[in-house]
Amino acid sequence: MTEDINVSLSNHLIRDDEQEDLCFAFYKTSTGNQRITALINEVIFPEIDDRNIHGNVSFNPDYFDKATSYALKNEYGIVFIHSHPFPGWQRMSTDDIEAETMLAPRVKAITGLPVVGMTIGSDGTWSARFWEKTASKTYDIKWCETVRVVGNGLNIHYNENLKPKPKFGQEFSRTISSWGPSKQESISRMKVGIVGMGSVGSIIAEALLRTGIENLVFIDFDTIERKNLDRLLAASEKDIGKFKVDFQKNRLFDVNLRKGLDIEALPYSITEKTGLEAALDCDLLFSCVDMPLPRFTLDGIAYSNFIPVIDGGIDTNPNSDLSNIEQARWKAHTVGPQRICMQCLGQYTPSDVSLEQSGELDNPYYIKGLPKDHFVNRGENVFGFSLSLAGMEIQQFLSMVLQPKGIYYGPKEMDFNFGNIDFDFENSCEKDCHIKAQLGQGDSFNKILLFDHPNAEKSRNKIQEPTMPKVKKANPKTSSGKDSIIKKAIRKLKNLFDDSKGTFPF
Repeated sequence: MTEDINVSLSNHLIRDDEQEDLCFAFYKTSTGNQRITALINEVIFPEIDDRNIHGNVSFNPDYFDKATSYALKNEYGIVFIHSHPFPGWQRMSTDDIEAETMLAPRVKAITGLPVVGMTIGSDGTWSARFWEKTASKTYDIKWCETVRVVGNGLNIHYNENLKPKPKFGQEFSRTISSWGPSKQESISRMKVGIVGMGSVGSIIAEALLRTGIENLVFIDFDTIERKNLDRLLAASEKDIGKFKVDFQKNRLFDVNLRKGLDIEALPYSITEKTGLEAALDCDLLFSCVDMPLPRFTLDGIAYSNFIPVIDGGIDTNPNSDLSNIEQARWKAHTVGPQRICMQCLGQYTPSDVSLEQSGELDNPYYIKGLPKDHFVNRGENVFGFSLSLAGMEIQQFLSMVLQPKGIYYGPKEMDFNFGNIDFDFENSCEKDCHIKAQLGQGDSFNKILLFDHPNAEKSRNKIQEPTMPKVKKANPKTSSGKDSIIKKAIRKLKNLFDDSKGTFPF
């Protein structure tokens, strides 16, 4: 849920008189490869006659009817939420089980989705469970691993039966002393994805390992080339031709810092089904890409799935009259609920997204005709610049999860020549922002983010790994030929960005 919804629910449910209270909320699903998430979009608070408070609390039939009617009209699932006057992750009382057991078949029959039960403790800690229908037509509790609250910060409430607190040795004593064991236990249990394992992504992977993150996902279809060796952390001549994700995975395992380390290395694009579904399993994503199409996809993931994305980029040649070094700048920012999106921040444009998907950016004759200030004509970055940008992205990450003094970083941009860090950027999206309009839409929007990626397939075909998972196509009828790709891109992206004002540039 977003921070705004969390505040509203907490204010209603945690009562000064320490009695229990309740309400109904509504959700959309977000389905990854291994995880299903209920994204809470709206809440319908009870009126005076909708529930009876008597130490415990019960709802009246009219309130349930209002909730089911609204859910049916808007194609939502239903969340039944109540409070307990005790701290921590809450188990269920006999009354709780009876109430949710009664709701489970009715909600499933009306919405087609399982009812989600949630409880908030007196300290604001959330717990949650799905009520799944079994083959014998009964309903069983499936406890959630986490409840995530996303906005300026990222707060994760863990089910310690499923996600127990990790143990740390002396190798993390300095890290723990910086922010305490409670924060370290929370950070280490996060699942963090890195999209793009080039110079910036490889440094971030190193930093996350040494911060104690146990679950990492690497997404990048590219292989190591000789031209990468001056920028790719720890790569050498013998590594040329390897997938970047596999190289970094093996390298981090060789460090042998965390016994419970789990790294998923996927040689896919974030725009492909395999890459997208892996990203949806993550609590937070790092965007280390430099092209508009994957940025658009990550932007959509951040808002439609409540998964914050930390993005960054290096610009070394925005003006052809000046040398690369004279215009070196790099920016880092976090996008997601209650923050400005990448599109409104100017990190990509819809026209550049469609241009990349059309395949024209692989056409040297087309590129030659683009203006000199177009993003494809930017200069190459160097390791020193990548190191600085990676550091700024890690600062964004630590600010979001540690929340020192309740202060959160907004976008920051480093000017290499003057040594200035600019931070005076817009912090909210435009009123008609197409990305923000998809807030919490989950699976209903995720399908728009999928595209076949010929370059990714070509890269995988060069290296036939026997253990490599089979690619999941965005569409079983794969487009063939540039014309069909262009038509598909225009149709798909125009449907997303075009509005009554005709703002999409076709």
